[in-house]
Amino acid sequence: MKKIILALATLVVFAACSQNPYSDKSLAKSFALNVDSSLQQIATEKGVRISMKIHAPNGKSYYTGYDGRTKQPITDFGGTIDIGSCSKMLTATAVLQLVEQKKISLDTKLVALLPNDSAYKNLHVINDTDYISSITVLQLLNHTSGLPEYFLENDDDKEIAQHGDSSLRFRPWQLVELAKKTNKAGFKPGTGFKYCNTGYILLGLIIEKISGIKYEDYIQQHILDPLNMKHTYFATTNSPANRAPGHFKGKPSGMPATLAWSAGLLVSTLDDMDVFIRNWNDAKLFNAETANMVKTKNFSEMGMGITYGMGVINLLGTSYGHAGQTFGFQAYMAILPNGYSFCFGVDDASVSAWDLAFLAVTAIKDSK
Repeated sequence: MKKIILALATLVVFAACSQNPYSDKSLAKSFALNVDSSLQQIATEKGVRISMKIHAPNGKSYYTGYDGRTKQPITDFGGTIDIGSCSKMLTATAVLQLVEQKKISLDTKLVALLPNDSAYKNLHVINDTDYISSITVLQLLNHTSGLPEYFLENDDDKEIAQHGDSSLRFRPWQLVELAKKTNKAGFKPGTGFKYCNTGYILLGLIIEKISGIKYEDYIQQHILDPLNMKHTYFATTNSPANRAPGHFKGKPSGMPATLAWSAGLLVSTLDDMDVFIRNWNDAKLFNAETANMVKTKNFSEMGMGITYGMGVINLLGTSYGHAGQTFGFQAYMAILPNGYSFCFGVDDASVSAWDLAFLAVTAIKDSK
């Protein structure tokens, strides 16, 4: 009986997607049965809204999505998504642009770029030895600095309870100070890997110092405008009052955008995310030499065979991209070597982005 019900559900989803004006019909034949039933099942079980886009090398696109709250397929894929740490790809791109211009190097020391004795005091101390002076730009980019995280680690519920007020305002150096109060340095710079938002806050400050303009202005002028990403904006400066809320474990959640800043403050759409990841892959934002380096050099093991480089995740050798989580949303954007790209957004941070990313990659590999 369960198999019959599942088959009927799959046919219903396939029928809905085949009528989806956003999706190319030829791609629907490849992806509808592979993606839609699984996506609908996750959305229904979790009670969340999931939207996804798959873009083929020939330029055709397939959109799919389901709202587990209303129990209806999604028919409008133009809505905005808090992309969280996917923003790190743009921050890293900005830094690599400055490296190309020889304004900084990957080996440049943090303290040479941002001297700040009071902020660094006791920030990176291990066994009574201070290692802050040895941290480099590269180590900030690929999370090998050993810096402490300013979020509460391994306890999202407590983090939301402590900072889950969207009216709170934080300045970048305040987040560095918060890191000292919240966690301890993990290891000597360059000797390990630990994902760390603090490093990307410092990279945002470096971008401002070297470029002479605000981080948001640099990203706008050197990435968003050249790629015509008109529907991507900064949650700190341009957030509509009526925007749909994010959730955590089914409950509405609104974290202050300034708590993420250059580590994850961007809001985007499926189409704009796709534009970015494809242009990033095609070396439209930096030269071919940098594009090759960012895909092949300075990766560290994150776990489960997933590796992290200079602002980019290699998902088990299948794709390059980045995941994002904002305590209210999940997002992912990636591109495969065969030219397919995908991106998705979920309006509840408690849903696994990895599961959906594996679903998309598998569907693309199995497509005819």
